[in-house]
Order: sequence, then C-alpha cells, then structure tokens
Amino acid sequence: MKKVESKEKRISANKIIYLVGEGTGETITKIARAALAQFHRENVKVKNFFQVTDERYITRIIKEASADDALVAFSIVQPDLRDFLIKEADRRGIKAIDVIGNFIIQLSLFLKEKPLEIPGRQYILDEDYFRRIDAINFAVKHDDGKHPGGLKIADIILVGLSRTGKTPLSTYLANQGWKVANMPIHPNMETPQELSDADQRNIFALIINIESLVKLREARLEQLGLEPRAKYADPVQVSDEIEWCEKYFKQHPKWQVLDVSNKAIEEVAASIVSAYQKSRKRK
Repeated sequence: MKKVESKEKRISANKIIYLVGEGTGETITKIARAALAQFHRENVKVKNFFQVTDERYITRIIKEASADDALVAFSIVQPDLRDFLIKEADRRGIKAIDVIGNFIIQLSLFLKEKPLEIPGRQYILDEDYFRRIDAINFAVKHDDGKHPGGLKIADIILVGLSRTGKTPLSTYLANQGWKVANMPIHPNMETPQELSDADQRNIFALIINIESLVKLREARLEQLGLEPRAKYADPVQVSDEIEWCEKYFKQHPKWQVLDVSNKAIEEVAASIVSAYQKSRKRK
C-alpha cells in the first residue's frame, strides 16, 4: 500500500502547506504569515481550506494533502472534528499541526477552566470589534490624502512617496484598531496645512531605497498596462524624489522616519506601534 501511495504523490518543486480552519481562516492565516516571514518563501505554496465543518470535507482535504505531500496546519476548536483530522492525517502519513490547540490546553490548565470550544469566539461583537470597524472606516475615508481635516484626530499619520506602502500599512494597522490616515508627498506637490497642525509625534515618514521603489513602481505600471520604463519608474527620477524626500523629512525633526525597504508590512507596522506607544509614555 505504501508503494502505491508514493506513486500517487504529485511531483512539485514547491513545498506545499495546507491551512485548514473551521471559520473565516483569519486566525490561522495571520499565524502562518508571521511564521513564514522567518523563511525564504520563493518555493512555498499555501493552499487555504476554510469553513471546514464536516468530516467529509476533512477527508477530501487530507487526501489531497497526501497527494501533494503537504504539511497541514489547522485551527479547529471542535474536539470531534479536530480529532478526526488528526486521525486522517496519521492514517495517510502526513504531518498535521494544531496551531492553537496546544495553547488552549495549556490555558485551560493554567486558568483551571474548560474552554468554551466555540468557533469564531474571538470575533464576538464587543467593544474591541466596533473599535476596529471604526478604525477601518477611518482609514478608507482618509486614504491618499483625502479629508485632511481628519488628521487632527488620527492616531497615526503616514507620509511618503508614491508606492512606499502607505495604503496597505493603513489597512493593516486599522485592522488592529488604530485610526490611520496617509498623505502622499512629492517635490511638485504642496502638503495641506492640516498636516502641520496635527500632532507631529503621530507622523511616520516612510523612506525606501531606489532599487525597491523602482521595482514597486514598475510592477504598478505593468498592472495598469503601461510602459514599465515610464518617468514614474525611471531610476534617475526616483533617485531625485528620494533625495528630495530625505531632505524634506529633515525639515520635520519630530517626524519618525522608517526605512521600509524590503520589509514586510507586519514588521513595519510593529515598529510604528512600538514607536507610537513609546511617544505616548513620554507625553
């Protein structure tokens, strides 16, 4: 039997990881992304299987995982489903990791309390949930310099050249409950007075190296179906913009400058939150 199954395995240059969750998959996706950030991911392929609520679906997933010779990481809190997945994985000889189960067990022992075992319990409609929703709405409304009047009530203000990651950073931080506004800057563009009137300690200036910015802009032009060597992505033009940007940032000593070159959003966001919290303590 083992020889037959080995012949059925698909040959792939990629290492394949299955993420399995019984809810939206947000929890396990975040955990996997944070863990994978510690590795070279060029040859890693991730397949997602969410809303997994019955044994038949699990059987099919594990069969496919066996064919892919994949690693299965799962987040299932219902004991029967969790145990079934583990047994199926063991039967087919593949590795399955319970990414939160062990932690829940240890918490249960420490707190001397039985876990509720309710899928999606972390997304209960509490005060924190509504705070995050408000923050997301705020980030959308104040994206790319829109509605500068709101800068005075923003927790965090991001400024930087085009394609320095302001919008995805705003979205990521908003999902953590921070009210974030972002403002584009450019040598030929005047910034609104509201930026000067805002709490300068809340402003984070994003800088990036030439190579990274050229690649990002070329990719953007390609997405739009435009010539990749347009002025927007021209290395000389980009170099001039970055040089101007560095001088401009020095004119605002209270701004906190962050180099985002080749850094993951999670890493940059963590640096921003840490710096913001430290500035509040010094208030």
